[in-house]
Amino acid sequence: MSDSTFLNRARQWGDKLYLAGLGAYSKAGENSEALYARWVEAGGDAYGEQAEGKSRLLLAGRGLVEDTRALLSEAPQKRHALYEECLETGKQVRGERAEHSNEFVLAGAGAVASVRERGRRLFDDWVSTGEQLSAGKQQDA
Repeated sequence: MSDSTFLNRARQWGDKLYLAGLGAYSKAGENSEALYARWVEAGGDAYGEQAEGKSRLLLAGRGLVEDTRALLSEAPQKRHALYEECLETGKQVRGERAEHSNEFVLAGAGAVASVRERGRRLFDDWVSTGEQLSAGKQQDA
């Protein structure tokens, strides 16, 4: 590989990483505001009539506690569903060899394949969002 080819590829990946960072930052801002609003509402519901006059930060803290309790109560069912999903994905990955494979090997292979695919989709989504934001900035200039 020539130096210019290497530099071009490095520049392309650098651009892609910049766009992914821009997209991830944007999405984090959008999601954090929605999450904060959800926690404020849940905190208000938890306090009931006593919520009036309490700060939004206090309500959000209480909402976070309530949200965490709900997640913890759902954890065993979600863990089992995730394991089953990994097992099925592992069977697809292993193909004909799945029949003679250990269940934990199948679940591990499925977990790796799932994480790899979800990571790729997340990265691509961030790059796409970064491209849109970058194109909007260029049009505004």
